[in-house]
Amino acid sequence: MGTPPYLQERFGFFVKHGHLDRVPSSWQVRVGGMAMLPVTLSESERERARSRTTLMGQVPIRVPLQILYNPRQLIADSGLTQRPASIVRHVVSVYHEDAFLGYDLQLLQSHPGGLALLREEAAKVVEGRTRWAPYLRKLVAWPGYHARLVDLAEAAGRFEYPDPLDVDPRFASLVGFAKFCLSMPDWPERGFYSFDFDTLLERWK
Repeated sequence: MGTPPYLQERFGFFVKHGHLDRVPSSWQVRVGGMAMLPVTLSESERERARSRTTLMGQVPIRVPLQILYNPRQLIADSGLTQRPASIVRHVVSVYHEDAFLGYDLQLLQSHPGGLALLREEAAKVVEGRTRWAPYLRKLVAWPGYHARLVDLAEAAGRFEYPDPLDVDPRFASLVGFAKFCLSMPDWPERGFYSFDFDTLLERWK
């Protein structure tokens, strides 16, 4: 099975810069994505404690508003097929502790201009240059979150990422996820499940 262009683009960036040996296959990424799904749909204890300190931070209120702001968030996946604008909208509207931000930062880093877009949009929230600013601050609930995003985006441009702390390293960064995917068995070669006519003919000679 061929490797789709979007995988070559996302992971190929880190191969080029020496952080990965090769690009995982589409099959390996699908299997890895299923393993990551419970992490994608959950939150750490630190995130839970920090993200629910405002009325808008309560799950029944915040989730519909987050989806309204960024409908793409309705689909829980690896983010590999998402456009930078959608990834940025996700990051500025959903509280992530530093340990989990490495994944999205690397995802944006693999897109030309992705980190610059995050810096700009997070700065707009900090400075109140967008009508969404007061709502986004209340949605993420944790003071200083957007200012921290600006700093982390600048550091990621230098290949410096947040400490993953106690987060599973397979899912704390895009590079960690890729290495996990590469540890998976790959899909059998084309024709693996088809008839081997040469062998059948040999038997009946």
